[in-house]
Amino acid sequence: MPISYDMGGVFMRKASLSAVRWWLIVKAASGSEVKSDTSRSSARAAAFMSLAVLALAQLGVSAENGAFSVAMSEMMRVFSCSVSDVQLASTVYSLMAGTFMLASGLLGIMIGWRRLFVAGVILITGGEVVAAVAPTIDVLIWGGRMLVGVGASLVIPSVLGMVPLLFEGAQRKQAYGVIAGSAALATIVPIPLGMLIDNFGFRVTFGILAGYFLILAVASRALPPSCPHESKTFDIPGIILASLGLFAVMFGLSRVSAWGVTEPLPTAPFTIAGLSPALFIAGAGLVLLVVLVPVEAWMEQRRGVALLPSCFVRNAQVRSGLVAIALPFFYMGAQGLVATSFYQLVAGFDGTKTALLGIISGVPMLLLATFLPRKFPHLNPWAVVRCGYISIAASALLTAFGVRESSLSLVILAGTLLGGIGVGLVNSQANNLVASAVPARAAQQSGGIQGAARNLGLALGAAAMGSVLLIAVNTGLDARVNSLTTLPESVQSALEDVVYTYESDAMFARSLEALGVDDADAEQLMEDNREVRANAGAMAMGTVAAVSALALFTTFPRRKQEELQPTQ
Repeated sequence: MPISYDMGGVFMRKASLSAVRWWLIVKAASGSEVKSDTSRSSARAAAFMSLAVLALAQLGVSAENGAFSVAMSEMMRVFSCSVSDVQLASTVYSLMAGTFMLASGLLGIMIGWRRLFVAGVILITGGEVVAAVAPTIDVLIWGGRMLVGVGASLVIPSVLGMVPLLFEGAQRKQAYGVIAGSAALATIVPIPLGMLIDNFGFRVTFGILAGYFLILAVASRALPPSCPHESKTFDIPGIILASLGLFAVMFGLSRVSAWGVTEPLPTAPFTIAGLSPALFIAGAGLVLLVVLVPVEAWMEQRRGVALLPSCFVRNAQVRSGLVAIALPFFYMGAQGLVATSFYQLVAGFDGTKTALLGIISGVPMLLLATFLPRKFPHLNPWAVVRCGYISIAASALLTAFGVRESSLSLVILAGTLLGGIGVGLVNSQANNLVASAVPARAAQQSGGIQGAARNLGLALGAAAMGSVLLIAVNTGLDARVNSLTTLPESVQSALEDVVYTYESDAMFARSLEALGVDDADAEQLMEDNREVRANAGAMAMGTVAAVSALALFTTFPRRKQEELQPTQ
């Protein structure tokens, strides 16, 4: 028997008396008629407190990512690790968060959003503690970042799923704006966190973040009581296919830079028919995700429950809306890797200076995402999204020119500003475009697929542009080494075996010294490295600009007659 989309009926049957009272209060805030002035006041207070907790959770998750990015050079110094190790830590987080997002969207419907929220916050708290005390980079990666990623995969769908439960119509659009604004505010929060990192190290910073999430766990009592759906059926086949598929796609792409595109690098653990396994793993994940679609159609028809409801797959607005959710995070993943690497490894910025640059993009991002839906609710959402895509593309192009310099320039600052404007414009509309295109229950469950799109975009941005960056550096430096005829044969052979990274002049100089390169050849290779590094950064951000421009073609979704009408 298919599950009914009437969540009000489910609450009245299954919720406790306190849950029913809370539901009546929230519905009053969304427009239901409640005669008592006291009830109206309580409704506004309940809605405000719930939204505040959700916004603080979004702020915390996003700020935690920003803090990790700002701490990159500090972690490299403490653990004596490379950019690739830090990139892996970031990728592991995105892998864990993105892998379980879809599952969490359904899990929240089944067990209740507040329970899911609390479980996620507790996992993040544990992950921050592990990161704070980690003795090695491996413990930080496979302990701290993994726990934080899994916790985020529970928290983000809870945040996005509760908004349709709490609000309807224009209020829902404004609430999503507040959530998007919280994510934008997180680009400014790393400023004090960067100061903490510079003065006390990343361990103290992660310890403070652990305390923040512990407080959120206590504050979760302000959220609506858990009201699980009456059905006990769970989509186990969908969970397995979606989780394995998403993990394989993101993991395979993230390993391209370390294992090679087609020709395997020395760091590849094995080969497939003499080729790098990275794209084979990503391809296998795509196959699983393709198989997921008919499996979910069968589950929905026979069992009445599906991890990926058909209204998500068939609805053109949902598909285009998911692109709009993913693209800003794709840009931010690429920007975080390329621009942050440039700031810290080329321009020589510390954590505080790097975080201060976040103001340039964070302020317009915050203002547009928060206030545009409130002050201009009747704007065409797709026109706003198109303007955002154009701004993001222009930002990436300016950044591509800016990273060719050896210091911070007005060009890269202008690109950062345009990026903040573009992300703010898109984020002001994207979440509501998805939630408003499907029925009420599906709108809640869409928090999972929205969260998956966000983390998939972030992982793809960091992994794909990291791959472009590192492949371009290796290709360029290998060519320069081969053209340098003054190198002894033994030294040239050793240099050809090196897997180069995007690194500072000082780090590159130490590598050359360890390989026995004399001063004259080292000076030439240092100059070559600067040029190759600049070209690689420009190529990566140029690719982001091309992707953003292509996304414009997805902003004209055509609705079919049989598609479900938006639920207000």
